[in-house]
Amino acid sequence: MSKVYYTGRKLFNGREIIENFALLAEDGKLLAVGRESEVACPADAVRTPLEGVVTPGLIDCHVHLIGSDMDGMDVSPRATARLICEGLRNANLLLSAGVVACRDLGSIEGYSLGVRDAIDQGTVRGPKVQTTGLAVCVTGGHGGRIGLECDGADEIVKGVRTIIKNGADVVKIMASGGVNSPGPEPGPCELTEAEFSAGVEAAHAMGRKVAIHAHGNTAIRRGVWAGVDSVEHGVFMTEDIMDEMARRGTYLVPTLSAPYYAVEEGLRQDPDNPDHLRSKSVIQRHRDVLKQCAEKGVPIAFGTDAGNTFDPYDKANFELVLMVEAGLTPLEAFTSATVGAADLMDLSGSLGTLEAGKNATFVCWQGGDPFEDIRSVTGAREIYLDGRKVQ
Repeated sequence: MSKVYYTGRKLFNGREIIENFALLAEDGKLLAVGRESEVACPADAVRTPLEGVVTPGLIDCHVHLIGSDMDGMDVSPRATARLICEGLRNANLLLSAGVVACRDLGSIEGYSLGVRDAIDQGTVRGPKVQTTGLAVCVTGGHGGRIGLECDGADEIVKGVRTIIKNGADVVKIMASGGVNSPGPEPGPCELTEAEFSAGVEAAHAMGRKVAIHAHGNTAIRRGVWAGVDSVEHGVFMTEDIMDEMARRGTYLVPTLSAPYYAVEEGLRQDPDNPDHLRSKSVIQRHRDVLKQCAEKGVPIAFGTDAGNTFDPYDKANFELVLMVEAGLTPLEAFTSATVGAADLMDLSGSLGTLEAGKNATFVCWQGGDPFEDIRSVTGAREIYLDGRKVQ
């Protein structure tokens, strides 16, 4: 690939906004980024003007590529082949939304491990995938369809080590029920303190970060104090937990899309469904938690829960809209989807910002300026992976 000299009107490089910018790339890597007046165009470079506002590609820290919501599903060889093909399609639907890397936090039979490998090996094109394969959950607990059931500290340790042996990039622990689960509190805790500590210690000892599905206060509290790396959802956390997360650098991955689509699509299809009505009741609290966490300095990483019930892959970028509606600025929302998400997923060496030495992977938002009107992200866009236009 020859050198390419990209120019355009406005760029967010992950740190700051640059007007009248230039990107110089070669072999999919950035050689220089800055104002056009400051970045020289080599004689052998191909000049390529970019339309729209350019940002680093989005990084989605919470998706389910294959079968997160499939009770009684067919697991015959024929159905398995279809599911894996659907997983590859779903990864590319995410890419079409501007997502250039994602973290799969649980799939049927751990099939997302194969999706990751196929993309890594260049067999198919798609976003960079990290995955847990199977999540760790308790017997009869939340997420059993995509989890490895374990009970007691020793079994939790064995479960963590087993999914890592099977190829997990990250460990996902189902720490609580859902917002609709029965129990002594909303999102009831499903692990003991000893189980939390054992699971986190085992994962960290083998170099893996720990993400916890946690809605309820007790589950979030136990997880944060045990040293997890990210709290997914976090609907019922209290301010003292936020303060501790800020102190420790524990990430919140809010996934505002999950209840939003449960309400928008779920109630449209089934207006009296109590689960969807319950989701509606937590939407404002969920948004308030995100805003409070941001104000307190809790690190935020973008995540959508795409693949959950009614939660679409090809509209993953709408999470940015929901984050701004919750009180974040467009700059804060984009930072969570670039710098923050790259840090959480240990991808900062190649993605998350547009600067020399990193991948020439970016999105041109052509529906308007998303830093002035965040809903512009739902318009037309072009996506570049390693210097090549893929959409």
